[in-house]
Amino acid sequence: MSKRVTIKDVATEAGVSVTTVSFVLNGKGGGVSQSTKERIFCAAEKLRYTPNHTARSLVMGRTNMIGVIVPSITNTFFAELVRNLQRRFAKQGYDIILSNNEESARKDLKSIDLLAGRNIDGIMLTPSAESLSPENIGLLKEAIGKLSVPCLFLDRYVHGYPHVSLDNSASAYSLTDYLVSRGHTKIGVVTGPMQLNSSANRLKGLRKRLSESGLTLCESCLFEGQYDLETGERAAEYFLQTDVTAVVAFSDIQAYGIYKRLKECGKRVPEDLSVVGIDDNVYSALLDRPLTTMRQPIAELADAAVMRLVQMMNGEELSPLPKMQAQLVERESVKLLHGKAEEEE
Repeated sequence: MSKRVTIKDVATEAGVSVTTVSFVLNGKGGGVSQSTKERIFCAAEKLRYTPNHTARSLVMGRTNMIGVIVPSITNTFFAELVRNLQRRFAKQGYDIILSNNEESARKDLKSIDLLAGRNIDGIMLTPSAESLSPENIGLLKEAIGKLSVPCLFLDRYVHGYPHVSLDNSASAYSLTDYLVSRGHTKIGVVTGPMQLNSSANRLKGLRKRLSESGLTLCESCLFEGQYDLETGERAAEYFLQTDVTAVVAFSDIQAYGIYKRLKECGKRVPEDLSVVGIDDNVYSALLDRPLTTMRQPIAELADAAVMRLVQMMNGEELSPLPKMQAQLVERESVKLLHGKAEEEE
């Protein structure tokens, strides 16, 4: 068995002291010249030095590990979010341990306990819809209250706890404004679970824009479900029995389900039903009729979340968060009935 390369070996190879190597490799070599830093990094790479994380954590009181809990890695929004989080934490010197909890409250609680036992430095948590239900939210708060490390809610959150999220109300407002401007007044809505702040705030923004035009959203135009394909399919069947001319899906995945079921019924987007979504997943531009949607600023969301959690772990004063707005991406999924476009012509 080959001998493990130590920090002393790196120091000998670079011709510097062990203390200097330690400072540089731990990002504290502010007083070390650039040429010396480069020599140390070259020596570490040549010897294929890897730090002993267990020993370092005992000395420094940190593991440089972050627990990241998401509800569903099959949802492309969360998959992209995790990818961005991993890259940004790496730049800060942290690795992540990922827990994919399949929208399960039980798995949320188990993951929190397991990560706490791994002596991680902080937790980034996007809880399941089940955890945020009235019967489970107390258990989630209790688990968070027992943690000895900072915990930041991301995207989905519990009021009163540190969190970073998007302006979901503004996203739905913009989509509704777009539909109204194209003459749609009979609008159906496919929501996610209403205990989620994303669903509640999107519905709030949608209602606000309708109200400004003297329109209302009747209960028969609401279809609540999950952020998944099956919800979109069932919603399509439901709205085909109504007189709505357009449907706002609260996620692109739901919109894909609507497309699928409409096609099976011999109907077309947007000729028979206009459809819009939220997320701008990679497939939204590749549909037969590319989907008009709101592009979520996932990179900016990850930046803000990493910055905030690092500040919490360092005991720093929290910086004000910018309002992160989604961007309307107009494609071909909305039929023009009448409105601004006709007036311009």
